[in-house]
Formats: sequence, structure tokens, C-alpha cells
Amino acid sequence: MTELNKNLKAIWQDLGTSIAPPTSAQNVLLEAKKLNQNSIKFQRGNLIVLGLSFLVMCYFLIFFFSFQDLLSKIGVALMLGFFLFRIVLEAYSIGQAKSDRITEPSSNNLEKEEKYLSLRVKIHSTYTYLTLGVYTLGFIFLLPEFAIHLSSFWMAAMVVSYFVPGIILTLIIRKNVQKELHELRTVVELKKSLMD
Repeated sequence: MTELNKNLKAIWQDLGTSIAPPTSAQNVLLEAKKLNQNSIKFQRGNLIVLGLSFLVMCYFLIFFFSFQDLLSKIGVALMLGFFLFRIVLEAYSIGQAKSDRITEPSSNNLEKEEKYLSLRVKIHSTYTYLTLGVYTLGFIFLLPEFAIHLSSFWMAAMVVSYFVPGIILTLIIRKNVQKELHELRTVVELKKSLMD
């Protein structure tokens, strides 16, 4: 890198975009922005799927089945409450993603990208596992009331139909989550390269 490019890059890092970075830095920023946009698309897709699933669950758990036992009502509340919590987290994350971090000075920008990556990791790990755990507990709370109305065969079929597709969907979703997190880590690395 020539001395002029180093000086321009240093000024840009101190002042943000008031002075244009060198062309190679502009390419890095464009790539980072593209990867961020991919992440937002993935999150929007998640939000749509989660929202539609939530509406279908509300219909079946509240209106169609009309559970009567207290344990079942607690189960429904747990399932819907934590599912809604996961939807709110996804919406919050989209809001954080939309804040334009590209126009800020590099040091602030990198810190925000790292915080955003940390948020996405927590959402895909801690909060998702918590939601799945509580959702499954809620489902288990429904089983005693289902057992009153269903034979042993249909109870077993229902339990298997909950866990087997759940495991398969988790594996499919995990692949997309890993892709998103890899892209966000790449954004952080690209921004770090501008700092060097």
C-alpha cells in the first residue's frame, strides 16, 4: 500500500466517510454491506416463518383444541409465550441490522459489528435453545389431556411426530444459521482488515 493510500485510510478511519476511502477499502465495504443484507434477508424470512407458525399455533392451541385442564393451559401459555419471545428477538435483531453502521468511523463501526454478531450468536444459541426447551415442556404439559381423548397408538404417533420432524427441521435450519453466522464473522474480519 502506498504512503498516500495509508494516509487516506487513516484519515477515513478517524473521520468516517467524510473522506472517501481508497478503492480497495470501498470494495471491502461493499462486500461487507452485501453480507449484511444477506443476513437481513435471512432474518426477514425467519420472522415470516415464525409469525405464520405462531398464528397457526394460536388457532390450534387456543380455539381448535380448547384445552380445559390447568396443566394444559399452562402448557399452551408456555408454548405461545416463548414462541412470541423468539419472534420479538428476531424483530429486534432486524432493527439492529438496519442501523447503518457503514457510515460511521471504522473503530465505532467494528465495535457495532462485533456486538451485532454477538447478538445473533446469542439468538441462535441461548435464546433458541431456551425457547425450544420451554416449548417442549409446554407440549409435554398437553399430553395428559390428549391422553384422555386418544388411544395409546395415536399418543405415540403424536409424540413421534413432534420429535422426529423437529430434529430434522433443526438440522436443516442449523445449516442456514451457520451460513449466516459465517457471513457475519466475515463482515467483522473485513472490517478488521480495514483497521490494519
